[in-house]
Amino acid sequence: SNGSGSGVNLSKLRGKNEPLSGGGFASGALSFMSAADKSASVIKSAGRVRRSAKMVILNIDHPDIEDFIWCKAREEKKAHILIAAGYDDSLDGEVYQTVLFQNANNSVGITDEFMKCVRGDYTDARWRTFYRTTSKTAHTYDARDLFHQIAEATWRCGDPGCFFLNTC
Repeated sequence: SNGSGSGVNLSKLRGKNEPLSGGGFASGALSFMSAADKSASVIKSAGRVRRSAKMVILNIDHPDIEDFIWCKAREEKKAHILIAAGYDDSLDGEVYQTVLFQNANNSVGITDEFMKCVRGDYTDARWRTFYRTTSKTAHTYDARDLFHQIAEATWRCGDPGCFFLNTC
């Protein structure tokens, strides 16, 4: 097939509101995704009018993981509201030119440790996300709840997928 594509794992980027050494706070992985999405929307794949293919991965231990899980579903909800109001729902129409995160396939980078927590292999089923610069805990989740959020968001809009970083 003709086409183009690329992929990136954004997990090394600081989470939103993570302190910067020069003062202030990081904007987070989703801000980079938003900028890349805008760029991809103007790129034509293989010289044709079609979207370029891009995979974006964020690992399950990233502080922005919950926002990442839901980012596409939230934007799809906006799209459905605009379509119901009568706006053009074609690929290059008004709706999909105004909602974010439409030019990538999102996947959560899942580890064996996370799946073991979900499966109940440990007495503590809490999953922690970590700040990238300090390695301190950013958020704590029930692993099964976080996994359910992935499934729910995927059911709503098809993303995120699961990218298994290792296997048991």
